[in-house]
Amino acid sequence: MSTTHGILIALSPKRLALLQSEPETLEDVIEARHEDAIPGLLDMQTHWETLDMLVSGRGRDPVLGDAFLARSGKPLSVDTAFEQALVLTPARVAEVAAKLAEVPATLVKERFAQLAEAKTPGKPANAKQMAALDALFQKIVALYADAAKQKQSMLAVLV
Repeated sequence: MSTTHGILIALSPKRLALLQSEPETLEDVIEARHEDAIPGLLDMQTHWETLDMLVSGRGRDPVLGDAFLARSGKPLSVDTAFEQALVLTPARVAEVAAKLAEVPATLVKERFAQLAEAKTPGKPANAKQMAALDALFQKIVALYADAAKQKQSMLAVLV
């Protein structure tokens, strides 16, 4: 499991232009997430990798794979220590939002239970971890739905 944090940030055209013209702003925003709630920013912490595996099969479904890592996104030029900073267009955000809306409500819980059973047969899945992953997934679905409604881009950053 990764120790890299995954962060999603919904970007209005104005916010995207600011990040493109002043890339150091992204570093400030990433650091500020610990102190203040930032509208449109969702820190998936290290859970992005598990959700990516459970929901998209590590990108086997290219649309759902974009939900966590923006794999098909355009790189944001930032001179920082970020492993990755990719931006999805508003059109792609709408596609991802629509696909996420089709995901069965029980998918994360069911696949997490299957994964837990495969790793430790006979031992039940950790209910607290399962609930936390499911809650995070619902926040991701809501973030994409809201961004699509507002015709925003989505930035996926690994830090």
